[in-house]
This record gives sequence, structure tokens and C-alpha cells, in this order.
Amino acid sequence: MGKKTVTFLLLLILCFMNLASCAETVIPDGQPQLEDILSSYAGKEAVLSGRLQIIRDGVNFREAPGGKVLGRLQGGTVLDCLDETQDQGALWYYARSAEYGCGYVVCTFAKPVWNELDWWPLPAAGDVVSDNMLLFAYWMGTYQLDHGLSVIETAGTEKLLSIAPAAVRGNASLIPGDMKIQLVSKLFEYGLICRNPAYDRLRDPSVSPEEKNGIAVSVLQKHYGTDDIWKIITGQSIVLFIHQNDLHAMPEGPVSGRDQMLMHAVMDRLIEEH
Repeated sequence: MGKKTVTFLLLLILCFMNLASCAETVIPDGQPQLEDILSSYAGKEAVLSGRLQIIRDGVNFREAPGGKVLGRLQGGTVLDCLDETQDQGALWYYARSAEYGCGYVVCTFAKPVWNELDWWPLPAAGDVVSDNMLLFAYWMGTYQLDHGLSVIETAGTEKLLSIAPAAVRGNASLIPGDMKIQLVSKLFEYGLICRNPAYDRLRDPSVSPEEKNGIAVSVLQKHYGTDDIWKIITGQSIVLFIHQNDLHAMPEGPVSGRDQMLMHAVMDRLIEEH
């Protein structure tokens, strides 16, 4: 098949994160690890999240997004996650603290607890991509490639993964009618959004497709600040098919070798399967 390479956009991101040298480094084959992750969750019911964990010390817990500080939370603190909202381009969680009651915390300092995953202390330097992110990236990449929202391009002996290329970007006819419902359902199921009543309504067979679509629109607007699918897709490129609102805190140092290996494994598998 020839050497597989990342997209131009992903290379720019890696360079921005002081990883330009990795272009000269042979990244180990992460397929066995990726296969273990994919197979371990295959056929299982959704692993939902209902709680948040604070991932920094001294995080402000506010009365409203950007508002009065109710108190400061320490790393490892677990909160009940009730909902989320957007304020001035940032994602905020609405949560309940045993100490301060209900309030808001910005997403860069908290992560949903998925499959009992403990975020504190933070993983080894640079490890920010967890199993649920990899599962979502693989699902989202497969969905986009299957519907032509992203494509595999061939240049000589190389195959390139092109995310939302200019030739198709903005083409509304490529967006499946139920994509917003599908996307929101996966965000819930992979724990990238904490469970709330919207998830149960989306699963309720008595709710009409039109109403479900309206619910999905509301969830996407709260989570991403938009329900425009193309805007969401083009905002995913921080780490392959993972949006910045789903990646949360970036590593303080270089991206770890583990994360590079696993994200390349996702990319390689998508190319091989399409």
C-alpha cells in the first residue's frame, strides 16, 4: 500500500506542538493496542458518564459562566454533571458540588468520568487521548468517510486521509438527514457529553424524528456552540477526528509517543478500510 502520511492540516498541528521532528521518526505500530480497545467495547451497551472530575488544582467554580466565584476546587474533586452551555466561545459544565452547590466550571479544567476512568492525577506527561476518544475518533472517521464528508486521496504510492477537503466542504447534500441525532447519540455513548434527559429522549421510540432532530440541535449548540455539521467537522482537526471541546486540556509538554502511536493507528486503519 506504500507509506501512509497524515493530512497537511494534521502536520501543521504537530509542528505547532513542537513535533515537527516526528516526521523523521518511525512511529511504532499501534494496531494491536487499538484492536484491544475496539474489541473490548464491541457490542457493549453505552458506557455513559454522569460525573465530572477536576483536573487542575485551584479551579474556579462559578455562579454563572465567567461570573462570581463560589469557591475553588482541587484536582481530583468529582462533581455531578447536570448540563453544559456555551459562553463567549467556551464550553462550560453546569455541575453540582457537595461543598458549593450548583455552579459552572469551564471544560479545560474538568473531564467527564467515563467507564470509571480516574483523571487525577493526570496521566503521564502528554497522554491526553483516552479510550473513549479513540472509539469516538474511529466512529466519526468511519462515518465521515462512508458518507463522503472526508476522503482518502492517492498521490503516487501514498494514501492520504483528507478531512473535509475543500472540494466537498459545505455541501449540504452530503449530510445525512439523521446525522445530528447520530452524532449526539455517540457523544453521549462515548462519554464526551455527560448523560442528561436529552439522551433518554433520543432513545425513546415514541419521540418523532423531527423532535429528536430538534433535541440534537440543542445539544450540539450547547456543546460546540453550533449545530452546523461542517463547522463541527472542521473544528475536529486538533487530533484527527477529535474536536477541541472533546479533547479538553492539551498536554503541557509534547504529545506523548503513546498518543501519537494510537492516533496514527486510527488513521492507518481508516485508510486501510476505505
